Amino acid sequence: MSTARAKLVIRKQIVRSFKKQQLTLQADAMTFLEDTLEAQNVPPEDLNDTLDNIVSGYVAREGLSLVSRARLEIVLESMQKWTHHLHEKPTRNTLDPHKSQQVLSQSTNYSSSQHNYQHSQQRPNPEDLESIDMDSMRDRIHEMEGEQRMGERRQYDDDDLFMEGTHDGMSQMEGFADDDADDVDITEMLHVIDAFSMPRWRWASDIKTFTRADSSASANPRESDAQRNGSTRAATTSNTNHVLGQAEEKTAMFRARYHVLLQRIMRNECFAPPVFTGGMEQDRYLKLTPLKALKGRCGERFLMFGMLVQMGDGKYCLEDADDRVELIMDHSQNSAGLFTENCFVLVEGQYTDDNVIIVETIGLPPPELRDETKKVFGNIDFLGAPREMRSEEQLKVIAQEYEDISFVILSDIWLDQPKTFATLRTIFEGYSNSTLPLAFIMCGSFKSQPFLYNGLESGQYRDGFNALAELIAEFPTMATFSYFIFVPGPNDPWGASILPRPKIPDFYTAKIRSLVKRSIFASNPCRIKYCDQEIVIFREDILNRLLRNCIVPPCGDVVIQKQLVRTIIDGAHLCPLPLTTRQVSWAHDHALRIYPIPDALILADKFEAYNFKYQNCHCMNPGSFPTSDYSWMVYYPASRRSDICQIPKPVR
Repeated sequence: MSTARAKLVIRKQIVRSFKKQQLTLQADAMTFLEDTLEAQNVPPEDLNDTLDNIVSGYVAREGLSLVSRARLEIVLESMQKWTHHLHEKPTRNTLDPHKSQQVLSQSTNYSSSQHNYQHSQQRPNPEDLESIDMDSMRDRIHEMEGEQRMGERRQYDDDDLFMEGTHDGMSQMEGFADDDADDVDITEMLHVIDAFSMPRWRWASDIKTFTRADSSASANPRESDAQRNGSTRAATTSNTNHVLGQAEEKTAMFRARYHVLLQRIMRNECFAPPVFTGGMEQDRYLKLTPLKALKGRCGERFLMFGMLVQMGDGKYCLEDADDRVELIMDHSQNSAGLFTENCFVLVEGQYTDDNVIIVETIGLPPPELRDETKKVFGNIDFLGAPREMRSEEQLKVIAQEYEDISFVILSDIWLDQPKTFATLRTIFEGYSNSTLPLAFIMCGSFKSQPFLYNGLESGQYRDGFNALAELIAEFPTMATFSYFIFVPGPNDPWGASILPRPKIPDFYTAKIRSLVKRSIFASNPCRIKYCDQEIVIFREDILNRLLRNCIVPPCGDVVIQKQLVRTIIDGAHLCPLPLTTRQVSWAHDHALRIYPIPDALILADKFEAYNFKYQNCHCMNPGSFPTSDYSWMVYYPASRRSDICQIPKPVR
């Protein structure tokens, strides 16, 4: 591998192998690994297996996302028994493709960067590396990193995947990027993020930014790192994640919602005080008054922000982080939105001698465009998706170039109804004879009646997924190249009535996972990261629940679907309902947060289908598949539009 083209192939494969584990290579580590592989004359067909072995060993030993040359050398030295496989292909075990058997061969030595690596005859399990003396290894790492810093010409940022220190290296990397852009695998641009794997961020008022608050990471760091650096397309639920969480997390949940909205309000231009106040009237901007500042100011009008709560005597109050005050809403005028208990609102009214507020106007907090949020918190990964090598601009160009990419969205796929399979067969035949969708998003419920926990129901439920697997397998191209994303609904097992709901248990989906290559069973809600777009999927009959629990009547001059979307997006939460009506896991409430505003929002509801834009977010509801005469929705991310589709009825 002495030609420039061969070196480019090696570099691309190195980047892809480490990217799968979300690892960042420094430039000197990249050069060292290139030289090592080139010195060993690794055949092209063995390059992928060799790099997978090295990456697995690094993750088992270090687990750090930033790979330096010193750490890589130490890990390779600790993997002495692996170095034999750098130049000889392992023999695959036909029973387990992940295990391999190595034929005996003689030991050889090779020298690289003042280190000799001895070859042996068999490959160890990465877990065997636990027996190595960690103290001596850490001392060695720090020693080598100190020497390395002395000769470095520049510092490399943690966010850089890799950079070359010379102009020749930079030009080579530009050529690599151009060559890679022509070979984009669009299927690798899609990632499904489970609700239980999303990072948890809390607002820190003292430093005016978000800080990471992952309890699972502190409970089991090794398991959390493994999950964060996993190569699976959809993250799974960790054993350290508890459904309910600690007792103090209930109050922390509402406090987190409050601070997320409050910091957004205070950055709004209508609430921002002028920098230069000379000659300007004080009423030129809106001023929020904390509830604790109302004492002794009877007869004055105030604008307040807080959460609507109902007391034991049935009276409603407004509550913020420090105090609460009773509300009288007999003659209030409300803006568009559905106001329920536990939702956060702006209230304008007069404070009386009886320590109550006579409400004049009630409304939702002002929204903030996604682009504006990214300008302020662009360095914070709210989603938790795998890090992309390309910039947001490059990803946006890729998404626009693939104009035919589409997502087929269906809700209420009742697998216990024969007509469902007949209709799905017709849909699959139509798409298999035309352009294949990138993904089929199938939302539950996958059963027409609530699931009963007995042996008979379990067998029938599993048979429904087995029949669906056999149906999809009849279309080999679709079963191989299209993603099938399954989101549980109200009638599916299990998770009771608590949000977010975990994925459907593997016991029921074994066959479909074996026959459909890219089947993903996600939580409810879940999110999709496609190129530069974030798509939120939520299966819940939320509209009827909100209407039944409204405190004040909805505004009559706005379409009810738009009021629903405005309530969710302006309130930055998928389920602004009281906990007595819809239980939410305290520890995972952040997974229901709509902040920043996504590019697309799928609210799979039994209500009639709709699609429109609000605050540059494309909002859509495919409707119920069986009750809407078997209609579905198709979303085109390149143009950010959607269409309601239906099988044409035969003409008599």
